[in-house]
Amino acid sequence: MDILRRNDTWINYFICYEPRRDISETKCPVMAINGSLDSQVIPASNLHAINKSLPKNKYNLIKEYPKLNHLFQHCITGSTKEYIKIEETISTEVLQDITNWINALK
Repeated sequence: MDILRRNDTWINYFICYEPRRDISETKCPVMAINGSLDSQVIPASNLHAINKSLPKNKYNLIKEYPKLNHLFQHCITGSTKEYIKIEETISTEVLQDITNWINALK
């Protein structure tokens, strides 16, 4: 692959890793979430592929949050350069959904 980096085993692993088989063999409930402005993990392709590959489970939650970045912060552009300017650590709606999802598993 042209994008592989010399002497960077860690990043090359992630570039080459194909997760479909691992996802399709998942037996536990899954919460897969993305911010719509995530510039590091493209939400549309990521969530669609997970949803398509994941075995059905009534506890699975696949969700895209509008106007949130990779760190689940409200943002304008989603650029990593914006991170330092954002005071919010993580959005309250994501925290609430995580809480609700965990409590539903009990």
